[in-house]
Amino acid sequence: MCPFQTPASNRLRSIGQRVVRFHNVLQKGNQTIFSSFLCFVSYIPYTIITSLHSFASCISHRLSSQYAVENTDAPCIRWLLETSDDPDVITTAASLVPEVEWPPDLDVSCALLRLRDTFLNCFENTEYGQPKLSDFSRDCAIACGKAFLHLYIERRSLDARPVFLRATHDPEFALTSSSCLHDVHWLTWTRQNDPELSFICDLILEIVLDLGVSIPISLGNPKIPDTFLMWMSHPLLHCLSADQYARFWRRRALDVVERLLVLPLPPTNVIANCLMAAGLLLDQPVDPNQLVSTNKGSSIKTLLVSVLESMQHAIGIDIHLELRERSSLYALKLLQPLAAVLEVEQFRQTAYDLGMPDWGVRLCQSFVNIVLHHPELCRPEARDKAWVAARDALHFSVITAGSGDSGEADDQIAYTEEISRLHTTRNAGCGWLLDYIRHHHLISHQSALTDAFLTMSEMNIDAACREKMPTYINAMIFAMAPEKSPRLRKAAFCAAYSSRNFLASLDINSLSPDLCAQFSAALSSVTADSISFGQGEDGILSEYSGMYGKQNLRYLYILFSWTQSELWSHHLYDGGHLEACLSIAKNLRYLEIYPLTEHLALYIIAIMARLQSEGEHGKLIPNDLCGLLVHKAWASVALRSLKPHNLSESVIHEVLEPLAELTIQLLKRDAELVDVTSEFKSRVLQTLHHLEQGPADNVVLSLVKDVVSLVTT
Repeated sequence: MCPFQTPASNRLRSIGQRVVRFHNVLQKGNQTIFSSFLCFVSYIPYTIITSLHSFASCISHRLSSQYAVENTDAPCIRWLLETSDDPDVITTAASLVPEVEWPPDLDVSCALLRLRDTFLNCFENTEYGQPKLSDFSRDCAIACGKAFLHLYIERRSLDARPVFLRATHDPEFALTSSSCLHDVHWLTWTRQNDPELSFICDLILEIVLDLGVSIPISLGNPKIPDTFLMWMSHPLLHCLSADQYARFWRRRALDVVERLLVLPLPPTNVIANCLMAAGLLLDQPVDPNQLVSTNKGSSIKTLLVSVLESMQHAIGIDIHLELRERSSLYALKLLQPLAAVLEVEQFRQTAYDLGMPDWGVRLCQSFVNIVLHHPELCRPEARDKAWVAARDALHFSVITAGSGDSGEADDQIAYTEEISRLHTTRNAGCGWLLDYIRHHHLISHQSALTDAFLTMSEMNIDAACREKMPTYINAMIFAMAPEKSPRLRKAAFCAAYSSRNFLASLDINSLSPDLCAQFSAALSSVTADSISFGQGEDGILSEYSGMYGKQNLRYLYILFSWTQSELWSHHLYDGGHLEACLSIAKNLRYLEIYPLTEHLALYIIAIMARLQSEGEHGKLIPNDLCGLLVHKAWASVALRSLKPHNLSESVIHEVLEPLAELTIQLLKRDAELVDVTSEFKSRVLQTLHHLEQGPADNVVLSLVKDVVSLVTT
């Protein structure tokens, strides 16, 4: 009987059988033609009603039974395998075996025999009795070998015992005598140059003969293609879930997870298989229904949450290097492959909500503190592994915080990344992280430095770290060099921006002038490309002008902090920074991104004013730029004044005061340079109104009132 049945076809067959039976009755003459006709006609409504009832019952059964035999394609594939003698049909059917769900109550014994025999028949005897792949049989051997392993491993796991290959007793599916002259023992003598085929042969030997670890099969072998590992991601779950086989498969499962969870990510179903394998490595209980399912893609988020929570439980923050717990060791190994999954924003947000960024930072801190400050607690050979674990933990934290970058990137892509969203308290001590940076600067480990600088950009430096500043600045100089990767240069720049105020507070006793000069030159180098806002030779701004504008604003913040430092202020002249400020100012003519353009103008004026003695604020700013900068700067101040927390006392004294003084000088000297418009008057009046209600002191208020007086008369 063909398995391609539907409720309608089954009911039609039943009706046909009834009609034939009534026809036989008529022929025998047991009833009159008229009575038989009446019986047949009366039977039609009954048949229709029962057909509808049968159809409704079938639908209900499909909805209530996840693994109902009639609800899968497995019976159809089994029928093809057990009834067809065409090698091409068998190969095609075998290739579909890993793609469908095989209900636990479906007998596949005969299909397993057919797959085994077809696989072995793809080989021929050589002179010395060794199996050799027949010509044009590779596709068939691979398809049948994979299908056989898929079914065999799954059945062995579900039945919790070895599978005995036997012919079925169902005469409908009875096979003819097997033409195979060998059994799987014959594969022991296989010598294949084909790594895929060798892998299948070795795995069949191990699985069927239950050889355990006597055959050293490693799924980390680079010669095994990723497509094979994607297929293997489902059967290995059954191997991991069975206690008697799990110890042989944990290392292999980790190899598969590490190989597959890389960018670009594999299909969602493979990701789900890898996450379930990770959960089994962390000793999570598993639902047998999930093991059988070949479509787990929709449950990725649930599986990810479960794995991340298990990792937090398996690895305590107060960790020691001599880890004994198996789950703890695997949790550390899973940090790197899981980081690749968390590159996807929807998965990253899940990890972020679980507090994984802060967890990763504190885990890294634990490793660093033990290695550097308690070396007696670990053997020398364990220290290198500890540094690897620390790097993986910090990278995991950076990725989950949203600061990661996959693969190589050019300058334009690198600068589109956002600053980290770490949960780590900014006031927490960062001495351990400076030690981490120093160590990886010494060994020139660029990816580790990238993660460290991104993390450092979210921390405040405390006074206890003052002595470590020279080594920290040296590391930033190293990272901002032109030959380094754009991502590393960007990360170091973010760290320099974050630490600008602390560095400006240092004196000559803490930093040498030569080191400051080197840092100034490195800063000029890393911002050279952003000063033009991506403007081409034709004068047209690129699509990256906005991100370059943000880069320039951070650069101006750093320079502004230098204007208040004896140690750093003269480097504004020596390092070409003033020229850079004027170049930014000139390009503001073409950049209209509100309020970014206005903030840039405000800090350019503040920097220039700080560098000049009283009464000479305008000398560094060309006349053709004065009006542009003043208008945009007042727009920035007016915007900030709308939100009192954006116009703090430091902003009022450090930025607004020199802006007001410069405006007064320009209005008195040459009012035409300013071009007092109604919009400009409105911004000045708005600023004054909010200052009178806020924290401004009398000096600043007096200056702004003078500006108001000049623009309104």
